[in-house]
Amino acid sequence: MKDGHPVLASIRQRARDLVDVLQRALDLVEPLFGHLLVCLQQRDARHEAPLRVLDALDVVLDLLQALFFFFGLLRHFALPLLEAGIDLLVEKPIAATVEDARAISVAARRCGRVVAVGHVERFNPAWRAAVERAPGATVVEAVRAAPFTFRSLDVGVVHDLMIHDIDLVLSLEPGRLERVEAQGILATGGFEDVARARLVFSSGLVADLSASRISPQLRRTISMWSPQGVVHADLNAKTVEAVTPSDGVRQGTFVAADVPAAERAALKDRFFTDVLPLQSVTVADVNAIACEHDDFLAAIRTARPPLVTAAAGAAAVEIAARVIESLRCVRLGAAGPQRSATIPIQPRRKTG
Repeated sequence: MKDGHPVLASIRQRARDLVDVLQRALDLVEPLFGHLLVCLQQRDARHEAPLRVLDALDVVLDLLQALFFFFGLLRHFALPLLEAGIDLLVEKPIAATVEDARAISVAARRCGRVVAVGHVERFNPAWRAAVERAPGATVVEAVRAAPFTFRSLDVGVVHDLMIHDIDLVLSLEPGRLERVEAQGILATGGFEDVARARLVFSSGLVADLSASRISPQLRRTISMWSPQGVVHADLNAKTVEAVTPSDGVRQGTFVAADVPAAERAALKDRFFTDVLPLQSVTVADVNAIACEHDDFLAAIRTARPPLVTAAAGAAAVEIAARVIESLRCVRLGAAGPQRSATIPIQPRRKTG
């Protein structure tokens, strides 16, 4: 493979960062990545380009069964790996464009390889506990906000943050996306920094998603409404609370207007005990990233699909593209009315 090959160029561009990340992740990935790490470390010790060893890429591929990527994939990078029989765990989003995401998904099926996508919130124990308490959810409200970090400046907040919650909503199997309304704010001189989107699906589920990367506070919360009650999860704190109907509410025998005036003050104090009981839900003490890696390895060993497949990753990219196409953005400090804006998708980026 020649030095100018786009695969090698893409690899070299991230060589140093990848060596550092792989070293930190050694305990998790050594069974799969041991041979490659040895090569990388030997090269680095000799002060040579760390990934020059991949000039002999065909030889290295023969040593590997699987690869972990801490960034989204380029189509021309992923396809040769899949065709070489390599299973992949890829950071979200799976690709920069809808077309590339679909191509990777199709190639994974054609080659019979495992491609897992790093939508790690699927493994968040708070999300898992919340989903169990909200079967048949009809409304989802998600807020994902973070202070400005100067990271991911080559994408907007939809691909940087909101795509996490897009994937969570899609995991509920809400049907076909029928309508999108989206608004955004441009503040830092590049792509959208704040976005709010309403997604309406054919099942009737409505998802209201809000994402900001210029928030003073860090926040990752999601609420779900269902006939079983209302569930609120704090994905940062890994806590879940559920409001469930009492027997009187469930049977329709409780009518607030019928409560005698003399009893209302006392019942007000007991409202979230007697009428709509509020409960803290037990959340497992597990590491979401470790669970994600375990799921990937188990998928390889047992030939089952991973929790977040290439098809699921591609679906999240498609919905994100629909949100971006629908964005009406206002630029902070600009005079004049709100304007329509379509924020272009860049070919490469690293997201958080």
